[in-house]
Amino acid sequence: MQFYTASTEPDSFSGAIFAIEGVADAAVVLNGPTGCKFYHSAISDTQFPRAVDYDPLAWSERCFFGQPRVPATYLDGDDYIFGSGPKLAEVLAAVKLRDYSLIAVVNSPGAALIGDDLNQLMAESVSTTPHFAIESTGFSGYFGDGFQTAINKMIDVLDLPQTSVRPQSVNLLGIGLDQKYFDNNYLTLRELFHLCGIEVISAFGATDSLQTIKQARQAALNVVVCPEYGTVTARKLLQEWGTPFILTDQGQPIGFAATSALIAQVCEALGVDPTPAETVMQKARAQAYLQLSRYASLLGLPKGAFYSLRAPASMAYPLATWLCDYLGMIPVAIELLPGDDQGFGQRLREYLSGMQLDSVLNRPIAETPTQIVFSDGDTIAACKLAGMKTCGIEISFPSLNYLDITRKQLYGPEGALFLLEQIMNGLRYV
Repeated sequence: MQFYTASTEPDSFSGAIFAIEGVADAAVVLNGPTGCKFYHSAISDTQFPRAVDYDPLAWSERCFFGQPRVPATYLDGDDYIFGSGPKLAEVLAAVKLRDYSLIAVVNSPGAALIGDDLNQLMAESVSTTPHFAIESTGFSGYFGDGFQTAINKMIDVLDLPQTSVRPQSVNLLGIGLDQKYFDNNYLTLRELFHLCGIEVISAFGATDSLQTIKQARQAALNVVVCPEYGTVTARKLLQEWGTPFILTDQGQPIGFAATSALIAQVCEALGVDPTPAETVMQKARAQAYLQLSRYASLLGLPKGAFYSLRAPASMAYPLATWLCDYLGMIPVAIELLPGDDQGFGQRLREYLSGMQLDSVLNRPIAETPTQIVFSDGDTIAACKLAGMKTCGIEISFPSLNYLDITRKQLYGPEGALFLLEQIMNGLRYV
């Protein structure tokens, strides 16, 4: 019997908000009740702080409610009858004074039923600023659907003209503000590709400014890092811009093998030498071996340790294969978040089947004893509340609110070493 409440899966509404909040000089106006605002505003400001200080009095307008992100129209019962127009005009007037380069209005699911002409209301209030509205993000849609809907609308509004292509340059698609350490994941990939002479122009909703995003059409290739969040956009840009794209062969670049595979795949597509980045990978592998050899000789771990995992399939596949093949760990429960994973869910199923572990997939994590849980903070908390003696390693949101001050990442060689550090320390105290 299931005795815990599973972590709520983020939906297309959250996806649309976080997509645009990941743009450095853009603002999302949430057209909906106040309760829809606070989580999105808190996560946006925690993940990607843009205000110099956190002074609630600097954001005293009632649409901000003391938070610097995601102003809301605070709809109530009368607004669902008479319309949200007056409140939306008030909020847009306050937002306009902040000199954002792009303004988006996103309807909450309830506000989508009102039927207001958001585009007309925005044209009357912020006509001189690039803007767009999303009247409905879809009811109970996947996070990636809303994320890509917002990114695609932003691209349409910018209406970028045809331009010359820079050789050996790429855009990265599918990196978003809701992902753990998203900014450092982006920075890590930029650094690795730079070693090979590849320029990363933009990642759209991953800390870039609008000025940077406007250069995206100059890329020679689009790289879909997370297919759940980027495949639809990649196909759109192929059709409209003629920019080719590739999907990562091994999923998101988590662990040594998946990172090396991504580097080799992109370098081959652009005709450049992957050796400089691979040299960095080899140094990280050597550092990992040095620590693992001593750790294993004393404790016999991490080989044979049990783990559980909750993540999108494009993350779960490379992480699970790295934990099993490289560290010799054993999965006991894997829950996949929904989305268009481009076959990684099936590949994971086949991989587990090859080890006679078919039953692991979709087994409830908080009902399955394990030594390490890789998941969001809510799932880790559920395991603790169920009395499970386990180490929790956060790889996604919601978070347990650990304060990350120094640089951390999940991608690339440093991401692999960071995960290895957490695994080795965590197993010592389980």
